[in-house]
Amino acid sequence: MKTTATRAKILLTIFILLAFIRICPAQPAEIILLRHAEKPQDESNVRLSATGKERARALVRFFATTPELGTNGPPVALFAARPVSRKHSNRPVETLQPLAKRLKLRVQTPYTAKEHAALAKKILHDPVYDGKTVVICWVHDYLPELAGSLGVKPRPAPWKSSVFDRVWVITYQGKEASLVSLPQNLLPGDSRR
Repeated sequence: MKTTATRAKILLTIFILLAFIRICPAQPAEIILLRHAEKPQDESNVRLSATGKERARALVRFFATTPELGTNGPPVALFAARPVSRKHSNRPVETLQPLAKRLKLRVQTPYTAKEHAALAKKILHDPVYDGKTVVICWVHDYLPELAGSLGVKPRPAPWKSSVFDRVWVITYQGKEASLVSLPQNLLPGDSRR
């Protein structure tokens, strides 16, 4: 009889803990959003340009030496927009590949650019990312919506199509998300502020 009562108490405790985990979503300490690096002039080319490849390599140094990005340790996850066909850009993945190699992480591509809300939900509710840094490389058209889905209010202005040299850093104070735009300042001609 004791073993049945003990098992019931253990099962009840496990059930309560699981319910608590679902009610209390996890929250990364920091989410870094960036646009993929430069593209070739030929729009049909889905790869990075030579300058884009140079920026992708330089991002490794940027993440290692920018004080605002190191407060919560190195990134624990790298996400990029998944191409929906062979005709769609592989640039978000290519932009993160040098960083992934350095951090010994894989670039995760579970969602297309339009599925930004699903990505935000995954990141904000997965306890693996609680208190950690997550990096997301996306298509510029959907970056403001992604930031909004991650809790930034008001939603940021559209990302200009000519801008490749910035990152948005989202941090959380309780449930309040704040966004800071930082220059990468990696290549000649990059914005200094």
